Amino acid sequence: MAALRQKLGNGKSSSKLNRAKDGKRVIPCKGLFRDDKEKPFTAKWYETRRNIKKALSFYRELLDNKQLLNKLWQEHENGRNWGLKVHIRAAKVVVRTMGKWVNTSKQIGPISGTKIGDHFYWRGELSIVGLHHEFQRGIDYMKLINGKILATSIVDSGRYHNVDEFCSDKLAYCGEGDNPNKDQKLVRGNLALKNNMDDKMPVRVIRKVNDDGSGDRGCNYKFVYDGLFCVTEYWKEKGKFGKEIYKFLLRKCEEGDR
Repeated sequence: MAALRQKLGNGKSSSKLNRAKDGKRVIPCKGLFRDDKEKPFTAKWYETRRNIKKALSFYRELLDNKQLLNKLWQEHENGRNWGLKVHIRAAKVVVRTMGKWVNTSKQIGPISGTKIGDHFYWRGELSIVGLHHEFQRGIDYMKLINGKILATSIVDSGRYHNVDEFCSDKLAYCGEGDNPNKDQKLVRGNLALKNNMDDKMPVRVIRKVNDDGSGDRGCNYKFVYDGLFCVTEYWKEKGKFGKEIYKFLLRKCEEGDR
């Protein structure tokens, strides 16, 4: 099996890192998210950021105005795909009716107009700004000209208990699989993350965190962009349902690599 779990510097497995004797998690980081004040923002970056704000404003207007959303959806989709979730339909309307989907092409690395600490309330917003194009899958990836796939971003939603160590500088991310009752395979997003490790390519990380202040939008969480991470190792282990799953250890990239 090509996937070999490497030993970490202190010889301990990643599942035991930063844990106190009582088994509780220890967070050595002062803050979960760090500012990106030293990044040299350009005029193009500020222009893109203004476009992002306009697109998000329109998107949130659609979520609050279901009558307008349904009208535009009927006009541009001819009544198809009504089963899609509201926030997904709204995101599609933003791009198809107003052309306000920003950073439409998938890419590796930082996204113009965004910075570490930016927060969003819906997965559709991540797609609109270009941070993460997948509406439901946690791993987004792109195919290169030579056919190889690389991961562009991951969303830690907490749905699959992805994070073993909740720290701003690293996380252990659970791979994806279509069925929790079957062993995961090294394909699609899982293969893409493995390729990122081999090619030393960064991955954008977005974390879902609790937010009591967003209750007026019908939820108590938000998605926060946490910067670029590097995949440093991966391995297989038994998951919650006794099936084999892939785990990927990611660490915050160096300042100059973000």
